[in-house]
Amino acid sequence: MSATLRDVASALVLEGISQQDRKAVVAALSRYSLPLLERTAAAGCRIRKLAKRERYCDASSSLRRLGVDVDAWPVPPAGLFVVEERTVYLRSCSLMTVGHEVGHAIDCALGDGAYRSGYDPQIRAAFAAAPSFVTPYAASGLDEYMAEGLRAYAGGLNDPRSPWPEATPQRLRACDPALSHSSPSSLRRRAEPETPTGVAQSCCA
Repeated sequence: MSATLRDVASALVLEGISQQDRKAVVAALSRYSLPLLERTAAAGCRIRKLAKRERYCDASSSLRRLGVDVDAWPVPPAGLFVVEERTVYLRSCSLMTVGHEVGHAIDCALGDGAYRSGYDPQIRAAFAAAPSFVTPYAASGLDEYMAEGLRAYAGGLNDPRSPWPEATPQRLRACDPALSHSSPSSLRRRAEPETPTGVAQSCCA
């Protein structure tokens, strides 16, 4: 990992996290490209690890205001991204959790504070016409489609305990070729709202 990539990744992680957890989060972030992480940092996105027994609604003022008690769900999430706060909250620092939730943060960064996947007509069309999905969760909505596509493109962000197929660049190309064709240079162009490019260029690098 280059010093620059490590520094940008580390800067995304807020204080109040153990060195072990910080190392795990930075290692997961390093699977993404430097342009993606720089764009995400520039958008003001951050990552916060919950303390032991801390609830999501205690950590997030937006969840408290909205009365969303995700901790009361039958299966509370291992992590979540709050768009309004541009903050990833983590209960787990596993590669899969960090990779997926940071995928949401990248989506938000590319959309200048809103999920790009929610309004970009090319992404919406690709989702509607997808021949198959890289994971079952990717089929559940546009935002999850984007996050799982990003996680797959980055590669190496899987949990061996997960029943889902591994999200890899190879599987993404096979399942959804339209989403897999991209490059760092096209990402930087796509990050500017006025620049028209393809759907895959909007989300992968």
